[in-house]
Amino acid sequence: MIHLKKLLIDHIEMTAFVGIGLIFWATRMVSYKKHEKKAKKKIEKAIKTNSAEPLTMHPEINPDLCAGCGGCTRVCPEGDILQLVHHKAVLVTPTKCVGHGACEVACPMGAIELVFGTKSRGMDIPRLTSDYETNVPGLYIAGELGGMGLIRNAVKQGILAAKHALEHLPNKGKADVDLLIVGGGPAGMAAGLKAIEQKKSYRIVEQNSFGGAVYNFPRQKIVMSHPAELPIVGTMKFKTNKVTKESLLEYWETIRARTGLTVTEKTKFDNLEVLPDGIFNVHTSTGKISAKRVILAMGVRGSPRRLGLPNEDMPKVTYNLIDAEQYNKNTIVVVGGGNAGVEAAQQLAQAKLGNKVHLLVRGEVFDRCNEENQNLVNALAKQGLIQIWFNSSVSKIEAREIVIKKKDELVTLPNDYVFVFAGAEVPFKFLMSLGVKIEKKFGVGLAKAK
Repeated sequence: MIHLKKLLIDHIEMTAFVGIGLIFWATRMVSYKKHEKKAKKKIEKAIKTNSAEPLTMHPEINPDLCAGCGGCTRVCPEGDILQLVHHKAVLVTPTKCVGHGACEVACPMGAIELVFGTKSRGMDIPRLTSDYETNVPGLYIAGELGGMGLIRNAVKQGILAAKHALEHLPNKGKADVDLLIVGGGPAGMAAGLKAIEQKKSYRIVEQNSFGGAVYNFPRQKIVMSHPAELPIVGTMKFKTNKVTKESLLEYWETIRARTGLTVTEKTKFDNLEVLPDGIFNVHTSTGKISAKRVILAMGVRGSPRRLGLPNEDMPKVTYNLIDAEQYNKNTIVVVGGGNAGVEAAQQLAQAKLGNKVHLLVRGEVFDRCNEENQNLVNALAKQGLIQIWFNSSVSKIEAREIVIKKKDELVTLPNDYVFVFAGAEVPFKFLMSLGVKIEKKFGVGLAKAK
């Protein structure tokens, strides 16, 4: 009898356990189907708005290796760029990807690879080795100029380039420094710290201010979401995972003071030539510097893409925004639907400033900025603080007005300032003049691209 009671209790417990398991499974399936439905809609929207192809380095998923665990979908700092459809990871909002690479690291099956370009849309990048050396021996490229953005990536590349450069210094020839670094941003700073660590002579030249492009970002812009490792310093530690421009620059200043890192500011890189003994003769705005090895880490933001219109050189037209509070009670047009343009529009539209802000987006939707920025700018539009013009571009710029082309209609608006955020022109012609080879990559991974 006791044995039968035990069997009955065991049966009840097992039934309950199975029942709970089935309920849990059914709940998970309902949730999965709900997310899958949303993902499919995002894919359909991307195809409809011609935004189904990534614009820069992005993950490529091998469906044969993907186990559908969803790990990659949870780690992306930019939101739901990757989602599961039919139990496989797919890109649902490709143009929002900025190449963090967290998805590649998180995949336990090795099903994700970061690639440049797609099979139909190529991406021009300099030919680089795995150590970021160009086809010109002793000349390296690190950071955004090599096709990879993000501060963490730039830091890593600056370190690897400097390490290789300093380990392969020529025995012959005399030079002012072992290593010349062009650019005082994250890649240049990291390369300089590596030179200090290796006890080698170096010089960093920066055309603007220490921090490079970061220095010219808008106030309070979030510039980092993942820490990076620096020579001598170690892990860059912050109290939050959303690091602002001001916090990062302040931190870098403490590093400069602590390590003795020197940066020559307001010095523009003009050209270089390779002497017969392999030494580089580098021309700058403040004179010539000879170096055994050179790293180009100056990024591309110094060459903003222009609209190509008459009067674009007027003082009212600018290509970056540092302090929005300099502009009060003005009628302002912001050109560009990417993160930079949308963030600038948000800052300029602060109610306390009293500006009338018009945001021009070339496409039908926001396809180049993250979801958080979209939500913020749409909220401001509902409050009447921003007017968003989709399918629009600048047709004409005058002293006191601007003409906007919206499809086939021309609209004239009073205007005080125009902010253009149309991306940057990568100086490929300049690089080629230095002898660097540029190649177009169609869906090529990092290992093969170098």
